Amino acid sequence: MPFKGWMILGLTAALIMGCSTDNTEKNKEEKTQQQESEQKETDKNSDKMTFTDSSQAPDDTKLTEINKSVEDADGIVTLKKYKKLDEEQKADLISLTLSEVKVLQYKPSVDLIDFFHSYTHEQKEFPYVRVNVRIKNNGNKPVHFAPVSEIKTDQGEKVTWKEDFYLEKLNGEIKPGEIKVGSLGFILEDTDPESIKTITIKSSEVINNEKKKISDPLSYEVNFE
Repeated sequence: MPFKGWMILGLTAALIMGCSTDNTEKNKEEKTQQQESEQKETDKNSDKMTFTDSSQAPDDTKLTEINKSVEDADGIVTLKKYKKLDEEQKADLISLTLSEVKVLQYKPSVDLIDFFHSYTHEQKEFPYVRVNVRIKNNGNKPVHFAPVSEIKTDQGEKVTWKEDFYLEKLNGEIKPGEIKVGSLGFILEDTDPESIKTITIKSSEVINNEKKKISDPLSYEVNFE
């Protein structure tokens, strides 16, 4: 075969292989995107209550023994109070489950001290309440809801949703059928964590898209004794 013929044949083969490779890569990419989409949908509608480490605090997910501590790159936390609740309440379209409530003494790492400047004057060490929740919209319309709008200790201190430092975006709109699972953290400045016996946790009202209240707040009393 003349040289020109070999050249044309080679170019044709290269084009075919190139197209085949492009199609393979495209198929792989589409498959990956589909798997990621399916996983997100599974996670969104999962009934599992799996709580993860916060980027603002040490991983205390397995810490359930009083006065025991865990330490990692974020600092040291010591468990002062613990209550396993798994208590579900309903407010119109919303189901809210409080899974666990912890009171922890926290000594953050040096690089996190600046982060806490806007939350407390005691940046070097302070107590906080961690609340693990599950929210579900059982209806066919979106609503607006905050699982924890206020925490009040038996020593008279109140903290509100604005002071949550876990920042897991659990407040706000929750779509029809959507499930949110996560944690909120609230620093205590005027409460002795060793002496806490009870705290009261209130949710927000349930609000529809027309900004009208459709349900009163839910309330939980957490007894640590």
